[in-house]
Amino acid sequence: MFDAIFIFKLLLTFLVGSLWITGATVVAEKFGSKIGGVIGGMPSTIVIALFFIGWTQSPLVAAASTVVIPVIMGIDGLFILTYTYVSRFHVPLAILASLLVWFILSLGLVLVHFQSFGISLLCFVLLLGCSYIVMEYHWHVKSIAGRSYAFSLLNLILRGALSGSIITIAVALAKLGGPLLGGAFASFPAVFLSTMIITYLAQGRAFSVSVLKIMMISGTIDVTIYASAVRLFYPTIGLVEGTISAFLLSLVSAYLIYLLVKKIA
Repeated sequence: MFDAIFIFKLLLTFLVGSLWITGATVVAEKFGSKIGGVIGGMPSTIVIALFFIGWTQSPLVAAASTVVIPVIMGIDGLFILTYTYVSRFHVPLAILASLLVWFILSLGLVLVHFQSFGISLLCFVLLLGCSYIVMEYHWHVKSIAGRSYAFSLLNLILRGALSGSIITIAVALAKLGGPLLGGAFASFPAVFLSTMIITYLAQGRAFSVSVLKIMMISGTIDVTIYASAVRLFYPTIGLVEGTISAFLLSLVSAYLIYLLVKKIA
């Protein structure tokens, strides 16, 4: 089922995912939830996922697979919202409940053959806006400053193994379907899930929720901007140039998002 190119993609995904999430969680614990949340929310594995779809199939197929990404980024907001609420009572149950919400809503989009990028963007704005309002104004989730924390080599290895495994499994599952299912699993909240578990185990529920609130803003917006850029650039300027241009645009948006969350989050 998996050819040599796809095996290479999985290995690269594991490496990038483990390093990215481990680094982001370390930064969050050292410098606070705002900086860590913004860094963790930057496009990482979705860059690899869309690039390899474009490489192994075509840039047009990769561009087509982005149709569902914005709305699923909005569903990722509901994923975090579910975890935040249920984790008040039981954290493992909260993780399972969040995953259940994500799978039901996301796979529902695949089953109805969702194909409207405009509606996808509209749903993203509505879902993210509602999720942020609840987190900020109803549940009053506040940002938390960094703390002094000694990171052992074993701790970092375990973080990398956990986050890399979760992200790699999501990418492998995307292989089972066409562009729509591939786009759905390219948007699987593997980064959120890894961060959720790692930050909870390291510093507790309050810190975990605080980081996730920032990632809900930064990650969903930045990934949506990246996916929108891929949809525009891949068919017009090609795979490599389109990837570079989209990522550079996401870097600019990440900086602007950081300036925003400094004021509102």
